[in-house]
Parts: sequence; structure tokens; C-alpha cells
Amino acid sequence: MLVLALDTATPYLVLGLPQAERSIRLGRRHAEALWAELEAFLRQAGVGLRDLEGIAVGRGPGSYTGLRVGIAAGLGLARGLGVRVVGVDTLEATAMRYRGQVTVAHSTRNGLCYTASYQVEADHATLLQAPQRSRLNALQPAGLLTLDEPPSGKGLTRLGIRALQSGLTQIEPLYL
Repeated sequence: MLVLALDTATPYLVLGLPQAERSIRLGRRHAEALWAELEAFLRQAGVGLRDLEGIAVGRGPGSYTGLRVGIAAGLGLARGLGVRVVGVDTLEATAMRYRGQVTVAHSTRNGLCYTASYQVEADHATLLQAPQRSRLNALQPAGLLTLDEPPSGKGLTRLGIRALQSGLTQIEPLYL
């Protein structure tokens, strides 16, 4: 199943396909750069829009505007192509860059962060601690701590494929 993933929940624009991924640090400029970067990414991967069978969008947690940019783009693209779209967890896709016990933290303003813990094996992550908002200086990580890293584009894609194959098509932003 050829699924395109996109995530704008963090300062990074993350794009993914089963065979390729790209992350670009944009800060708060997702809306102005997303479409040009997406076109270049697909062209470089040798994939046409009509080849896509589904879209996976990062549902956060993340900033309100950042989430809305990615979700709106994913919904519009899916509707235009006539394919299904699903929301996937940004923190889980970040954890999928590693193996073993991983705590993911994405910092926010005022010394806070979004965090969750996972046990990651091969291409599957088991949730150990649900996503929550916490004080960055109060974190008690389980296993490896990853701070402010972008999600894995291929991880987002794997999560999207799994969700779409299970019949899921829900996109509910995770605001904490």
C-alpha cells in the first residue's frame, strides 16, 4: 500500500513514503513551504500523486496552527485524490527511530513539553506512558530520552498503513 505521510506538529515538516522520508526544520513556516516541498519530495521519490493509495497525517500533540496546517493539507489532498486519510501519533512516530524503551519529549513554550514512552520493536511501538503535557525539568524518562527530534517519515507511513488496513479513517488532533 502506497501511503504518503505528512506531519507539521513540530518545528519540522516531515514527509514519508514506505521507501523514502524527508524532514526539514521550518519553525513556524509550514504553510508557506509545504506544497513546494511535497512536490519536490514526490518527484525525487519517483511517485505521482495518482499513485497514492492513502494519506497519513500527524495528529500531534503539537501546536494548534501546526496541526491544522498538516491536517488540512492531508484532508484536501485525500479528497482531491479520492483516497482515505488517517491521523497517526507524532510522538509514536518519533519513538520509531529507535529500538527498546524510548521516552519522547517535544518541548513547548514556558518550559513545558509533550511526552510519552514506548517499547519499540522492529516496526512496532507499544505505548508505556500515554501522551501528556509535563514540565521539561520534571521528566523521568524510561529508557532512552529523545528531545525535540522530528518524527520518522517512514514510521508515520507504517503507522498510517496499519491504521488504514484496519479500516480506521479518524483524524482527531491531540491537543494537550
